[in-house]
Amino acid sequence: MKTKFGLISIAVLTVLALTLSVGYTSETDTTKVIKWTGQYWAPSTMPYGPFGEDYAGLNAMYKLWSQWLEDATDGRLKIKWVEAGSVFPVTAADLEVGKGTLPIAASSGLYYRGRFPEGDIESGGVFFWKSESEAYEAYYKYGLWEALNKLYAERNLVFLPIHGDSLNGIGVTFDASSINSIKGKKIRAVGIQGDYIALLGGSPVAIPLGETYMALKLGTADGWVAATGLLESLKYKEVTKGFVLQPRPSSTVVNIIINKDAFESLPQDIQDTLMKESRYAGYAASTTWRNQCNWALEQAQKNYGLKVYTWSEEDQAKARQLVIDKLWPKMAKASPGSAKLMEIIYKQARDYGRIP
Repeated sequence: MKTKFGLISIAVLTVLALTLSVGYTSETDTTKVIKWTGQYWAPSTMPYGPFGEDYAGLNAMYKLWSQWLEDATDGRLKIKWVEAGSVFPVTAADLEVGKGTLPIAASSGLYYRGRFPEGDIESGGVFFWKSESEAYEAYYKYGLWEALNKLYAERNLVFLPIHGDSLNGIGVTFDASSINSIKGKKIRAVGIQGDYIALLGGSPVAIPLGETYMALKLGTADGWVAATGLLESLKYKEVTKGFVLQPRPSSTVVNIIINKDAFESLPQDIQDTLMKESRYAGYAASTTWRNQCNWALEQAQKNYGLKVYTWSEEDQAKARQLVIDKLWPKMAKASPGSAKLMEIIYKQARDYGRIP
């Protein structure tokens, strides 16, 4: 009996040890804290105006999202963010996260459109939507997110949209009262935004946001395509004389990309939270940037004499038609994946009566 009891005791202890070592118990699954390091794609910004440390600059969107994630997982998944370019170039985020250099990154499809042309469509293209709510609808009612996530999965990535609701336009150092004003000008613009500038007769210059201030100051760039929030967060107000607010080419959807292996190693409930609920946090995050865009534009007008341009209805209609006739088909032809994504864009535009 003693021998049998000893054997039974050893067997029980062995099973218990194995169970604890592989984390089968619910207690282990619900108490383990997972800490990830991620990289921003935009430079961090010091607090300014009414925007405190967690609410200033483009990265405020990611800080808000990260705080939601930590709260939603009861503190079990925490993200520590490092500065843009400190681990890898922002233009290589998809490659580096895909191979696991970091498990997560804040990024934008515009930065790697050369190897992933679908990024142009992901970001909002040009004249896709008139509001951020239309972008959200395209993603989750019309199926844009699901389609994009399948394409990202092929790159060993999980894709989560972050809505910018950017007050986008063209910042300029020259008079830009009409569509013809852009001809011959060197404008900082990346991705499909650069194609838009070229369509208007300008010369797109692909340089990082952090280098644009000096380019404007030295005259190697005459303008920039991005959001009015940069007038304050990156001090573009000091080297920008005007801003073309209408037509508004896009609102810009950016992203969070996660290494697929790292994602699948998360507890199932955290995976479910990310896939089912991130959309709400990603949409709410847009308020942090849009509020800065509105405030920065007002302050630049008031304190720096920034001139805001609204092109004539004729010029705005001309710009939109050029884009729909030239750029939309170009995006659709970029890849088989792009063709499928553009079907979604065309469908929504038809539903809204904007194209035949």
